[in-house]
Formats: sequence, C-alpha cells, structure tokens
Amino acid sequence: MFVETITQPAAEWRHWTGRMRMFDDPPAALVASVAWEAGDGSITHINVWDSPAAVGDFYLERVLPIVEADGEPEHKPIRHGEPVHVYVRCEPQGR
Repeated sequence: MFVETITQPAAEWRHWTGRMRMFDDPPAALVASVAWEAGDGSITHINVWDSPAAVGDFYLERVLPIVEADGEPEHKPIRHGEPVHVYVRCEPQGR
C-alpha cells in the first residue's frame, strides 16, 4: 500500500478529480479514497494505492495528459509512502 494526501480549494479539487475520473472510473490500483471539507473552503483528500508503481502508472496514464493540456495544478499531492499500520473494519455481507 502507498498513501498520499492533498488539500486544495474546493473548486480546484472538483476540477482535478473530475478530469482524472477518480469517482466515475476509479483506477483499479486505488484501494481507498476519502475526501472531506477542511472548514476553510478547501477539501482534504487521502488516497491509498496498491503500490508506488501504481501511483506512477496513474500519473502517466491520467494526470500527465491533463497537466500537458491545463498546466500544473497549484496544489500537489504529498506522498507519505507505505503505512506502518492499517486497520479497516469490514462489515459482514448482507448487513
């Protein structure tokens, strides 16, 4: 697993997540994605990926064409690396 976070103004977050198709067509290597309002007009977003290589592939396939068309985003992800602990509660199916 590999974790990254980003905090952006809400409009910038909507633009980039829409263009990258994060919700309409999530990349197969994306394990989890959570976003919340940071309370100051910005959104903080955490992504958990299968591996660092998966993040690189995502960048080349989806992000780079947008950067080439629109330019670099003002706010970029902070890559935290591999977690030292992970807990995910899973509900039994049928609940």
